[in-house]
Amino acid sequence: MQSPLKGRMTDIITLKNDLVLEIWDYSRKLAGDRWLVGFLAQIGITPSKEDFSNSLYYQHFMKNTDGKLYYRYYKERTFVPEEEVNRVFSEIKENFLKAVMPYISSPDFPASLLKREVALYERKVDWELYREAKEREEKELEEFYKDRKVL
Repeated sequence: MQSPLKGRMTDIITLKNDLVLEIWDYSRKLAGDRWLVGFLAQIGITPSKEDFSNSLYYQHFMKNTDGKLYYRYYKERTFVPEEEVNRVFSEIKENFLKAVMPYISSPDFPASLLKREVALYERKVDWELYREAKEREEKELEEFYKDRKVL
């Protein structure tokens, strides 16, 4: 998998439910000795055709994505002194693992993740198709009325 942000992977953890949790550090210098500490935890899961409500959504998904759905958690702290960056990142990571590990390790998590993310993806596709249809309709109306005079 790849991070949606520039950074480096610090950990790969195989969970009890056979999913893989990646921990990414995308910290960077802001100004002088001040840093943004960036933490990303992600789990990718590959859906099957049967996870989608119909094959058109699945085909759209396979054509327009890397073939995975993601659970992602971001946490940032800004203006951290340079000497505190490692400590702050470790603290964020420890707190995340302590709070979320029972949830993401659960045997029910993969099915829950698939159900939620597939539904979100399908709604996103529906919205994009609706928006594209409206834009086409507006252009057609503009073309139709472009040479008409207003009374």
